[in-house]
Amino acid sequence: MVEGQIPLEELLIADSTKEAYNHSKAFAITRASMAITSIISSSLVIWLIANSKQRLSTTYHRIVIGMSIADILLSLSLATFNVVTPSDLDYIGWNAHGNQTSCNAQGFIETFGGFSGVYYSCSLNIYYLAVVHYEKTDQHIRNKIEPFLHGVPLGFGLIVAITLLVKRNLNNGGGESCIEPVYDPPHCIGYEDGDIREGFTIPCGRGRDGAVLFFDLVFFITMFIVPCVIVISLGMIYRGVRQQEKKMARYGERALMQGPQQTATAANDSNEGTPNTLLSKILRRKTKSIKQSNSRVVLQRAFAYTCSFFLTWSWFFIGLIIGVAGSEFPITLSYLRQIFTPLQGSWN
Repeated sequence: MVEGQIPLEELLIADSTKEAYNHSKAFAITRASMAITSIISSSLVIWLIANSKQRLSTTYHRIVIGMSIADILLSLSLATFNVVTPSDLDYIGWNAHGNQTSCNAQGFIETFGGFSGVYYSCSLNIYYLAVVHYEKTDQHIRNKIEPFLHGVPLGFGLIVAITLLVKRNLNNGGGESCIEPVYDPPHCIGYEDGDIREGFTIPCGRGRDGAVLFFDLVFFITMFIVPCVIVISLGMIYRGVRQQEKKMARYGERALMQGPQQTATAANDSNEGTPNTLLSKILRRKTKSIKQSNSRVVLQRAFAYTCSFFLTWSWFFIGLIIGVAGSEFPITLSYLRQIFTPLQGSWN
């Protein structure tokens, strides 16, 4: 036996192995249960939109449909109860009956659905920003902006998923999801990259010569860009709504402070055959009030989607930071990640 290698018998009875197996079972059941809930919720959203009066005629509905489909893909990849996990890892992964091919499929779907869903959250906030802050028309948004609101999430997710698949960076190193860039489970300790330990089928170190740097860059760029875009756009949406409300307040003051002179002028104008000034002002005030109310609704929706985004992905981002710092991820945060990450569709 090469120095540093752990005898298989010793590895199987180690306390750390038993603990990892028990946590894997709890993780798999929790994650799959939450994912199934999310699939039902996202499917319900799609059904409601498909049966609504507007259906897919609005940009908002089309973006929400895209988000829901991305969430269903992500949730499907997490609702496997670990059955697609390679059987090589059955000593630390509960219910592991798969192989590398099933792991590739699960990792591809999770990567594509996850990245697409995250960037669709950006798209939704950018759409709200265009509507409220920049007051763009539906036609302008549909023709000039919407293609990017779909193209970036779908294109980015597909490029990342294909790259990681081709470069063999979709691996399962610990009995959970198949999105590890390098295959480095406990039984590979002491083995060189490319070695296949007796009784196993997947080579140790798989993916180390692939796109590991690309994997890290993509995850950290996403972790930095997406929250920044969402927070900044939400702030600009809030500012736009506040400006509209201030304008409405000033307009209301002027209308209430009309004196006899303005009233006489309105009467004279009316007698001369011009449109009734008072009626026109009432209609304008009503239109502005409706616009203000709609803007407030948009702000509330944007805030709700922003909260759901951070509630879903904060635990994942924290895990990346802890991993870079070289520290061990706390088990409590691990369970929170298993609960909230698959639940994104439930918040929609």
